[in-house]
Amino acid sequence: MTAPADDTVLIALVAVFTAATGYAAGRLHQWYRTGLDRDEAYRDGYDTATRSVFSMAARLIGPRRAARGTAVVASASARSVPSITSLRDASVTPPPPVLRPAILPAADPVDVLPDPGVPGSVGDEGIGRHLVPDELVQAPTYRLAPDRVARAKVRGAVPAEEEARPPFVPRPRSS
Repeated sequence: MTAPADDTVLIALVAVFTAATGYAAGRLHQWYRTGLDRDEAYRDGYDTATRSVFSMAARLIGPRRAARGTAVVASASARSVPSITSLRDASVTPPPPVLRPAILPAADPVDVLPDPGVPGSVGDEGIGRHLVPDELVQAPTYRLAPDRVARAKVRGAVPAEEEARPPFVPRPRSS
């Protein structure tokens, strides 16, 4: 003989057991999938990082392409008009760096060097003030972006009265 309340309790227990089993199975599946996804993400991230590091190294080692908007600089010794292919080659591979002398060879005390400010004076051709590689001297010039032009100001280029005037600052709105 069974009591009518036993069926209700039995159905409730079966429902709780089914819910607990389903929850446990879902959590187990989630844990398994998370592990697989994590492993896959690790492999993909490792592959991507490796690829980007090696491509960066290859870009650093490889030949350079000329940037857009650059001027090709001809050396002072080349007076003739270069051909198009030589211009392209000059912009791809930089010339080997050659240092310019910073100090003149010691002159006799009797000799007097001409004033360096006079153009065309004897002995000033090819001699710079500092050791500057020819690669930097002959490097192409780049156009600055508009936001960087304002930051690349040269002192003394603006008249003194414009420098003394404070910049215009708009007043805040009153509402």
